[in-house]
Amino acid sequence: MYKKLFFASLVLWLITLGFFAKSFIQGNTAKSTDNRLAVQLSPAEKDEVLKEMRTVLKALNGTLTALGENNFKEASIAASGAGGKIAVDINPVIMTKLPLEFKKLGMSMHDDFDKLSGDLNQNMSSADAIKRLGQITNKCISCHAAYRLP
Repeated sequence: MYKKLFFASLVLWLITLGFFAKSFIQGNTAKSTDNRLAVQLSPAEKDEVLKEMRTVLKALNGTLTALGENNFKEASIAASGAGGKIAVDINPVIMTKLPLEFKKLGMSMHDDFDKLSGDLNQNMSSADAIKRLGQITNKCISCHAAYRLP
């Protein structure tokens, strides 16, 4: 009796785990008319994701402005504004709805901003910093080319 209950529970647990794993990888998406994946979020969730994107854009602008003034301390502070600390605050429910590649691009972009911030404090040249910002924004372009938030 207990063996059957154990195996039934185990099977149910594995099915549930598989469902969550599939959901974590695929996210909550649908094909869009422009051949991108439409990430299905509630209006409040979409607002939160877009707010994070605006924070990244503000950090990018601040970093570029400070670099233009040769103010590496301010550039470092601005770059850190798009670092991993803002990704920690994202709602876990939203994270389950985002496809895995979206999450990978976003998290690596935040990590890149943290690394850039540190390197700007270590006498990185303006040219190297701008090149690194180009690499970071390539991730933004890739994500925006593949996904949309309807």
